[in-house]
Amino acid sequence: SNKAMIAKERKAHLTRLAKEKAEYEELAQRIGALRFVAPRKVGENDAPYGSITSGDVAEFLRGKGIEIDKRKVLVDEAIKNLGEHEVKIKLHPEVLASLRLLVTKEG
Repeated sequence: SNKAMIAKERKAHLTRLAKEKAEYEELAQRIGALRFVAPRKVGENDAPYGSITSGDVAEFLRGKGIEIDKRKVLVDEAIKNLGEHEVKIKLHPEVLASLRLLVTKEG
């Protein structure tokens, strides 16, 4: 009877994990459909003042109703160039989302 109970609990656990992963995959699709346009003041040689950090990305997503911890935003180095960038967000051990980021001149 213990084996049957353990098998039942394992099946319920795997079902719960699959449902959780599916929810994160759906969230990854929502994030993938977004485009974060970040206007920045620029100086000489079109170099932006300041940079785009994981906190900026998390704040943008929060504004869209998606609550993400900034530690889950994978930015190797702060983004300091104008143009299009791709930012990865780790939602789940098996699910990565991609957010398109466009850094433009302000004004």
